[in-house]
Amino acid sequence: MKHKGLTQEGLKLIACVTMLIDHIGAALVPWMWLRVMGRLSFPIYCFLLAEGMARTRDVKRYGIRLAIGAVLSEVPFDLLFFGRLTLVHQSVMVTLLLGYAMVLWLQKMPRMPLIPLVVCALAAELLGTDYGAMGVAMIALFALTRGREGMPVQILGLAAVCWMIGGAGWRIGPVFVPAQIVGVLAMVPIGLYNGKKFTVSRAVQWGFYLFYPVHLLVLLVISMM
Repeated sequence: MKHKGLTQEGLKLIACVTMLIDHIGAALVPWMWLRVMGRLSFPIYCFLLAEGMARTRDVKRYGIRLAIGAVLSEVPFDLLFFGRLTLVHQSVMVTLLLGYAMVLWLQKMPRMPLIPLVVCALAAELLGTDYGAMGVAMIALFALTRGREGMPVQILGLAAVCWMIGGAGWRIGPVFVPAQIVGVLAMVPIGLYNGKKFTVSRAVQWGFYLFYPVHLLVLLVISMM
C-alpha cells in the first residue's frame, strides 16, 4: 500500500539539496538567492534529529553515526570556509551532535527540560558551532512538540528562533528582516512528512550521513581548481 506524503528519505533529500545549494552560494557563487534557498535545510535536519531520536531502536548507534559525520566533516569544513584548520568555528554536525546529547538528556529528565537545553546551548556557543545556541534551541523545539498537534507551536517557535538567528537579510522600511526567516517555509515539507521510511537499507542510511562531509570535500576540490 502506498502512503501519501513525503517519506523520511524524501525529507532528507530536500534537506541535502537545499544545503548543497546554500554551500555553493557560500563557497563558490556569492548569490544571495542561493543562501536564501539554503535556509530550509537546517530546520529540516533539526526535525529529523528529533524524529530519529524518538524512533530509533539503537540510540547509541545513532549517536555514533552523528559523531563519525562530525569528525569527517571538520577538516573539509575548515578548509572550505576558512582556508585553514581552526578551532574557532565548528560545523553544523557538531551542533546536531550537541542536539543529540540534549535530546538524550531530555528523555531521561522529561520534567526538567531547561537544564539540558541550557547546558547544551552554552556548549554550542563556547565551541562556536554553526547556529550556536539557537541551533540547539531549534532541535529542542521539535523534540518537545512532536506530533501534528504540535505544528502550530513549531511554526511560531521556528519563526522566533529564525528571527533571533539573524544574519544577512533585507531592510523593509525601518524593519530589518533576516533571510533566515525563510527557514519557516521548511514547515511545508515537514508538514507533508508521513512518518514512514521508503527503505531500511543501511547503505542509504549511511549515504545520508556521509553526504555532509563528502559534499564539503567536493566543493573544496572545485574551489581549489
